[in-house]
Amino acid sequence: MDFGKYTGAGNDFVITEAHWPDAEGSEVARHVCARATGVAADGLVLVWRMAADRVGVRFFNPDGSAFGTCGNGSRCAARFAVDRGLVSESPFLIETSDSEILAHVDVAADWVDLEYRMPVQVVRSVPVEGPFGPATGWLVSIGVPHFVVPLDSRPEGSIDEVCRKIRHDPALGPEGANVNLVALESRNRGAIRTFERGVEGETLACGSGAMASVFALRAAGMCEPGIDLRVMGGCDLRIRVPDEPHEDGDYRLNLAGPARHLFDGIFPEDQPGLGQVEPAGAG
Repeated sequence: MDFGKYTGAGNDFVITEAHWPDAEGSEVARHVCARATGVAADGLVLVWRMAADRVGVRFFNPDGSAFGTCGNGSRCAARFAVDRGLVSESPFLIETSDSEILAHVDVAADWVDLEYRMPVQVVRSVPVEGPFGPATGWLVSIGVPHFVVPLDSRPEGSIDEVCRKIRHDPALGPEGANVNLVALESRNRGAIRTFERGVEGETLACGSGAMASVFALRAAGMCEPGIDLRVMGGCDLRIRVPDEPHEDGDYRLNLAGPARHLFDGIFPEDQPGLGQVEPAGAG
């Protein structure tokens, strides 16, 4: 399997040109993303050409679970599409199972700006046992569920133990949710740490979590519609969200940030899980 390794603000992905059924993509993701025996990544991304100005994209967690919204993965997929010549020019459209995204790629600056059109629901505020005792967070559905907990300051040290408990809280639904701990410096700037389900640990960045956090903070009256959030990867993600949906019911929102190509490689076909897949365009 020919692949590229990309990072979006520290969130790293194995990306390949392919269109496989979810069962095959899940099997490959479990082997390719493995830290000790694979390429080691936060996820597998499939990208395939649909037209001169459009690509399809599918995301898989390291545990093999498929999902449709990944902000950092979408920026990396957009950069991959340009690098591999799958589109003729920028901007172009990315089609996922959850949304349609207009991607603006600046290769020289390693920067990608995404314009989303998708449904978003700020479900409710939910009390949980937070990092420093009882806390109230906001459950946001943005393709995948995110639970956002506003804090006075970004916590130091490992967050895995406390976030793992929150991630499985029954109030967040049978499958739980990603957990985002957010601390504001001002109404248009803050910092975020994210524990992702599927990865089952903290990642250096989460684009959908950053977008969900701004929706939650707006619902709580704590920030402006446009805000920069510093992720653990050391970069800023620039998010802009509207307070009201478009007349079609979907929201128009922006996520901008870095997307860098790290290296290319070949994952041997004799590895477990790679004997059943077909090349790009199949499936």
